[in-house]
Amino acid sequence: MDAREHVIVCGVDGSPAGRRGLDWALHEARRRNCRLRAVAVWSWDGPESGSAISSPAAAQHRAEEVLNRVLDEALAMLTDPPETERLAMEGRPSERLCFAALDAELLVLGSHGHGAVHDTLVGSTSRHVIRHATCPVVILPDPRHVKRELRRVRTGRRGVTSPGRGPIF
Repeated sequence: MDAREHVIVCGVDGSPAGRRGLDWALHEARRRNCRLRAVAVWSWDGPESGSAISSPAAAQHRAEEVLNRVLDEALAMLTDPPETERLAMEGRPSERLCFAALDAELLVLGSHGHGAVHDTLVGSTSRHVIRHATCPVVILPDPRHVKRELRRVRTGRRGVTSPGRGPIF
């Protein structure tokens, strides 16, 4: 017997892509009659990071604040919301999201779509989660990137080539 619970895990970070992922996950949880586990991940790199966040406690508080605000806004839009859990975890987002989804049916993320250079230098949460999650993963693109791509398709500017790299979409 599968030890998975009837839960969908969704990463929450306050971004437009994250909000799109949360909206989708809420509707899917309702459709499947599942619980939603909304997860915000935080870290603190110390005062040398140049961040306005002054301590680990402040970083955790900020993550919880974003999680509560974004989830409350999304739930307010639904007439029959699913049961929800809120979880703020310290660590690397890709690792903590995979951990939070160990017993889940599905893991949902919004993709920021920073691009290949950013992903090479910093790493891609989506890429790591796809490789390491123990459940199916749904990645929803940032709504701003979807609109930009639709404009390219409509104007026929799709498939411009880059030297040595093939089409750029």
